[in-house]
Amino acid sequence: MLKSHRIALRPTPEQESPFQLHAGYARFAYNWAVAEFQAGLEVGGWLGERSLRPRWNRVKSILAPWGAVLYQNAAKYAIIDLGQAAEGWGQYRRKVKAGQRPGRRVGFARYKRRKHGQGFRADNGPGKVRVAGRTVILPRIGQVAMVAGLRFPGSIREATVNRTAGAWFACLCVEDGQEPPPLKEGSTIGVDVGNGVVASCSEGTVVENPRALAGTLQRLRRLDKAIARSRNVHGKTNYSDRRERMYARRRRLHTRSVNVRNDHHHKAMTVIAKSAGRLVVVTLNVYGMMMNRCLARAIADAGISRFLVKLEYKCRWYGAEFEKVDRWFPSSKLCANCGWKKDDLGLSDRQRWGGGCGMLNGRDQNAAVNLANWRGLSFLVSGRGDRVRSA
Repeated sequence: MLKSHRIALRPTPEQESPFQLHAGYARFAYNWAVAEFQAGLEVGGWLGERSLRPRWNRVKSILAPWGAVLYQNAAKYAIIDLGQAAEGWGQYRRKVKAGQRPGRRVGFARYKRRKHGQGFRADNGPGKVRVAGRTVILPRIGQVAMVAGLRFPGSIREATVNRTAGAWFACLCVEDGQEPPPLKEGSTIGVDVGNGVVASCSEGTVVENPRALAGTLQRLRRLDKAIARSRNVHGKTNYSDRRERMYARRRRLHTRSVNVRNDHHHKAMTVIAKSAGRLVVVTLNVYGMMMNRCLARAIADAGISRFLVKLEYKCRWYGAEFEKVDRWFPSSKLCANCGWKKDDLGLSDRQRWGGGCGMLNGRDQNAAVNLANWRGLSFLVSGRGDRVRSA
């Protein structure tokens, strides 16, 4: 089984220079590939990564002679990333032309800038990167100290080095040599997700929303106002040490929000995945929900989409069955006690009365119980998923 681990690095000042050079080399190759791909489209050709990589090998000594002493796979995998991005954009365009609903919009690949983030691929397959205790050995760079040792034992298949808020991290993908555990026996738990409460489980477990972004929003606003004043007074393009310090502080605040949210999600998902034999979750159109300008920030702060993605692989780790229900299944509108359906249920209605039984149910807990009973209620949704019959 493949498992990934992200560990903070402690490079010396002499090692930070090669990190920045490799990240710049990867960015330069990526931007070159974007320009070549765009030029090919203008003449009616499609240049994938298999066509761009031989071209790059022919011109790299002319365009980037300073990269001869660097690890060449940093540029190679940057061009591969561009090929994958172009293929995703091409599939989206083909679906649009065919009149299909492609779902989330996929834009054309954009040029990378230094301030958008730095990173590079540090391996060329299994065995190229080694870890010894709290030290990682990278090609062309050497031994770099890590904050912690490798959590998952096994052979390292991939290694990526990136920089976040001024700190360098190594993302290591490990093959532990073990098969996924068999499905275990256990109860069926329905999980309803939202932005007020991240997850409500049918057995009573509630995962509160840490509201990581909301906790730093006031400080972020002050910083944004100070940055705007600096740009207006001193000029947008003029360099300022004080403004760079404010940019760095803003990046640290955003990183802290992400870390708080991820830590809270991981702890909650591990408990849920270990306690259930089968998990049934709702399928949401998060991208469509983000189009609502009144709810977009709250939905993004809750991290609903990432929560479901992480929950799925946690279930695979711990042997729990993971099932997604139809998007049009009325889990909130159905009474979990008597099955009566309320069609005029609004977002502000957090509690509902059962029409036949008169029971007062919490909206989220009621939806979670209906999700747990999904197989018995799946007849309420047609095969196309666009019509729902009343109970």
